[in-house]
Formats: sequence, structure tokens, C-alpha cells
Amino acid sequence: MAVYIQHGHGKSNKITTALDDGTVGGVIFGARNEKPENLREYVAQIRGDYKDCELFFDPQFYVSTLAPANDRYLPEYPFYKPGRSASDFTGVRRVRQYAEDTLMFQVDLGVSALLSPTIIFDSFSDRWHQIALNLADASLEYHAGLTEPPPLLLSFVFAEGALAAAGEVNRFLDGVTQDEWHAEGFYFIVDRREKTYNQRFEPSLLAQYLYLVYVLGQLNGLRVVCGYTDFVGIPLRAAGAEAFATGWDQTPRQFHRSNFLKRPPGGQQARERYSASPLFSSILLNELQDIFEVGRLDEVLSGVPLDNQITSATSPQAAGWTKAVSQQHHWQTLGMMDGRLSGRVRADLRDTVEWLRNANGLYRQLEAEGVQFEHNSGRDHIEGWLKGIGEFQRMAGLTSP
Repeated sequence: MAVYIQHGHGKSNKITTALDDGTVGGVIFGARNEKPENLREYVAQIRGDYKDCELFFDPQFYVSTLAPANDRYLPEYPFYKPGRSASDFTGVRRVRQYAEDTLMFQVDLGVSALLSPTIIFDSFSDRWHQIALNLADASLEYHAGLTEPPPLLLSFVFAEGALAAAGEVNRFLDGVTQDEWHAEGFYFIVDRREKTYNQRFEPSLLAQYLYLVYVLGQLNGLRVVCGYTDFVGIPLRAAGAEAFATGWDQTPRQFHRSNFLKRPPGGQQARERYSASPLFSSILLNELQDIFEVGRLDEVLSGVPLDNQITSATSPQAAGWTKAVSQQHHWQTLGMMDGRLSGRVRADLRDTVEWLRNANGLYRQLEAEGVQFEHNSGRDHIEGWLKGIGEFQRMAGLTSP
């Protein structure tokens, strides 16, 4: 399975339930949400009980440059210090020490691959981007001196808007694929522009993200893992990503810088959602109820085992659809969708476009029958994705049969 769990706050039995179910193929642990000693014990437990599971540890070093940081357990890790500024990354020796401390913690953790430390940058040409490259270079150097270590994936966390500069993205690709780097793979996180939970992705930016993944994963044969992706992980996989990760609720499903900043307590409780593969979206339960009432429920069901919770009840709202069930159903849905991919880029992109067109048509039919979707669960993302994929196909020369 190429769907991974993005570890967040309050794991309880969510991870083991999904692994027992065979829904996911890996876990990306986050340092911020576990004490170091608890993390070591838990990783060892998962490694012992699920020997084929891919395990990664995101050190979340990037939180150190945010202020005021909501860093939870991060200060207990030896590689983390809050409040770092650009001046803290001057000097080769200092950057090497950051890389060494971060990778050293992971070496005996039992992970499938090491993830390098990195910071968040807003442009592929700004000062922070250069610091991210320096951290990656220092990580490669330290990793090369280790005896039989796990593979190393170079981490990069960048703002969604950074993808707008196509020339800068191309220069980044030229730099990280040069022979001197000997990179085995990459772990990418995109800091999403919109803070609310939705599936929208500006078409030209999605095209650049797909191209980034395609060049590294497909053309260069490197491992590419995309964190915090949610449904957009499917087109990323179609373009050549090895795997994608998403969390159990709306916060760790997508990456927003603001989630790692301190903010006043409170806020609205998230409403229950249903992950509908035919719509390529996670819709609200009351919207699923409206679909049921117009007699179109079967057309939006994902076709996964936990759908039984809905179909065995008199209606969706009578199904006892809890947050825990919704979380597991989300992974089942993404795993099923990923399972339809063949690993052949041209074919998978064609199929993904067909699925999205069908989703767009189904949305329109439901709207015509009176089903009203809220802005963040409607069909806006479908047309944007179709434009983005089409633009990427033209960029990559993948439009011919």
C-alpha cells in the first residue's frame, strides 16, 4: 500500500487499527506529538508487530524557525531548539551539526529511511531555500560516512506559492539531480495557502507540483514521498510518487504553517465527514444525507468495508457515524483509490482524468436534483485539478496516446 498515516496528536489506537485492517502501508511519525522515549517504544512495537510496514520519522526541525511555535514535545528532542533565525544557519560547521544531531537520533530508531532536517521556505530563490539546500547537502555528507545506514530522503517544505515560479522550480530540479548529490529520494511537504480544509489546488501550482514529482520519481527513478497530501495524493501517485501520507482528521491531513503556531484556545468542533471516492472529496455527513434523500446514495459510496456502517442503517444520519469510523474510512477510501493505479504514468493520468470528469458530472447531477454542497466540499477542486493535470501533461509531453 502506498498510503501512509501522517501521525498527529492523540493517536490512541488509530494507527494499529488501520494497520490491522491492511488499509495503509506505512506511518510517518511526527516528533512534535510524542515524547522521545514514547516514540522509541512505539516505533519498536510497530516494527515488531508489522514487519512489512514502512516507518519514517519526520523530525519537524522546520518548526524551530516559527514563532511563536506550538512545538509541544519538540523541545525534548536533542536536535531541536525554538526560535532559530537565519543567522543561526551561518557557517558550515553549524549546519553540519544540525544535520548530524537530527540524523543521529533516527539511525537506531528502526525506521525504513532517514529524513533530513529542513526549514520552510516561501520561494525557490529566497535565503531560506538556500538554507534548506545547505541542510540537505550536510545530511548527504553525514549519511555517506555512516556504516550501512537506512536510506536517506531529503526533506523540503515549501509554500504552495513557491510553485508559481516555473523557472525556479526547474533550477531546483537541475540542482538536486546533479551527480554529486547522490540523493536516494525526497520527502516533500507543501505548505497550503488556504487554512480551511478543502481539496482545492490552484491549477498552475498543481501542474508544477506534479512536474516536480514526475521529473524526480519517474524520469530520475528516485523515491518521492509526499506528506500531508490527502486526496491530491492520487494524482501525485499517478505522476510518479512512491507514496503519499495523510492524517486522521482535518489538521494532519493537509499542512498549514499556522497549525504549528500558538493560537488562542477554542474554535469550532469539526463536523463529521464522509470520504466519497466518486466525488474525490470528503463531504459533510448532512450532505450525504441529502444525497440519500434524492435516491443517489449508491452513486457516491466509496465501495469500502466501512460503508456498511451507512448501508446497514436506515439513513446516513442514523448510522452512528463517529469520528473514529470516519477516520478509518478515509484511509480505506484512499487506499482503494490508490489500488486502482497501475504504476504506468500515462495510463494512470488518463484514468485519473476520467475519474475526475465522472466526479464532475456526478456533482452536477446531484446539484440539479437539489443537493447543496458547502463551498469547501463542492466541486470547485475538480475543475482546478483537471486543468492542472492537463497543464502538467503538456509540460511533460504526456498528451499523446
